[in-house]
Amino acid sequence: MRSENSIKNITVNLVSQLLSDVLSFVCRTVFIRMLGATYLGVSNLFIGILSLLSLAELGIGTSIIFSMYKPLAENDRRKIGALMGLYRRAYHVIGLIVAAAGLALTPFIPFFTGSPAIPHLTLIYLLYVFNSTITYFFSYKQNIILADQKGYICTLYQYGLCIVQNILQIVILIQTKNFILYLCAQILFSFLTNFLLSVKADRMYPYLKRYRNARLSGRDRNSIFRNIRAMFMNRIGGAIVNGTDNILISKFVGLVSVGIYANYFMITNTINNLTSQIFSGVTASVGNLGAVESNRKSYEVYLSINFAGFWIFGFCSICLFCLFNPFIRLWMLWTGKGAELLFPMTVVFLIVLNFYVTGMRQATIMFKNTFGLFWYDRYRSLVEAAVNLGMSIVLARQIGAAGVFLGTFISTITVDFWVEPLVLFRHGFHRRASPYFIRYVFYTVFIFAVGSLTWYACSLAGGYSFGSFVLKCLICLILPNLLSLLVFCRTKEFQYLKGFVRLPGFSRKK
Repeated sequence: MRSENSIKNITVNLVSQLLSDVLSFVCRTVFIRMLGATYLGVSNLFIGILSLLSLAELGIGTSIIFSMYKPLAENDRRKIGALMGLYRRAYHVIGLIVAAAGLALTPFIPFFTGSPAIPHLTLIYLLYVFNSTITYFFSYKQNIILADQKGYICTLYQYGLCIVQNILQIVILIQTKNFILYLCAQILFSFLTNFLLSVKADRMYPYLKRYRNARLSGRDRNSIFRNIRAMFMNRIGGAIVNGTDNILISKFVGLVSVGIYANYFMITNTINNLTSQIFSGVTASVGNLGAVESNRKSYEVYLSINFAGFWIFGFCSICLFCLFNPFIRLWMLWTGKGAELLFPMTVVFLIVLNFYVTGMRQATIMFKNTFGLFWYDRYRSLVEAAVNLGMSIVLARQIGAAGVFLGTFISTITVDFWVEPLVLFRHGFHRRASPYFIRYVFYTVFIFAVGSLTWYACSLAGGYSFGSFVLKCLICLILPNLLSLLVFCRTKEFQYLKGFVRLPGFSRKK
């Protein structure tokens, strides 16, 4: 059943994500045309601030989902009900904490934004706070669906409603150019998505009501709270690394630069969303695998998923570096803007480099989390956060936006790059991590070599016309994949992917 659920999750996730992203791109295009880069910068800035407030979540969700894999595999309904009860109480408290923290930050909004010519800026910020807060009162229930390897159900609800939301927002922008109405539509559909999934979870797992007041044993509670303490430290690093880029760019470079970066971020985030659907589609199956199978089988599956991550993120990184500016230039010309909304290639390279090194971590992070190895690298994110924030501030003062992205890369490569694999291999697979680092170096050298060749081939395709852009797309599609196929087609990892449903860790046994 694991392979069937994984394939179903991946297929539904990818198709839904792709449809949603296409419509979101249209919505973003209309947004820029109607409201401009300043509003876009404000939107991304407030999202960054609220991602820091999400620290209140403490990693509870990840810890409890991990705790559900085994009772779901064993159909231990009482324990599942007790876990969901703990989850419910925790998320209600977190929602109130996020609301209070968001309100407390309201007087400091001008410090981050300067003085943009945007009316009702405080009201706009409060709407973002409200949108973030209400998710905590309903979203927790959908995680039992995810842990039960039925993530495709959540995907259908989330992206189906997201498509309707984008259509409504496009109409609002065209008819009214009103940013507040645009946000109200976002809040409405955020509530509807989480509420309807909450109702769906109640119908799928009716025994949750019967065990609503069940309590966990002291041992289980201690294990969960131990993981939560470790995950909270991890959340700090993640929030600072992912949530401060827009804040630092706004403070040291300017709000318009935040708007420029928003376009690059939208594209990388779209690709990250698409690729994450592949990894999230197999996450619950990996959790089930770790709960009932041997480390050797888990390791074999890990090698194939890590190889898939290399191919996917390596290919996407090459495409991004070669196509980022040509695509954004054509897009901005259509919206009535121009080349002033482009970053120089040095900044583009750093954005793509961060995309690659973050993507290459995904298989390791997924297995580390599904194995429940939260405690062993609990201080990693604190060190990462300190390095990232310190380097980004120092470098941003010297070289602007490039310094922010360079600081992010330095923190990733000096901390995450080696700590996460060491924890997984030492405490999860119980073997040496040196083969991982050898593979990583080989994969990266290969990507840089192929990327350089692809960049040279694209440079022969001309300038920024639509025809040359299409030719560059064809070069990026064919050349990296053809060379990867020639080099890796005989490897064991490639054969695992080729016969995905026959992978040792994803057998058809029930």
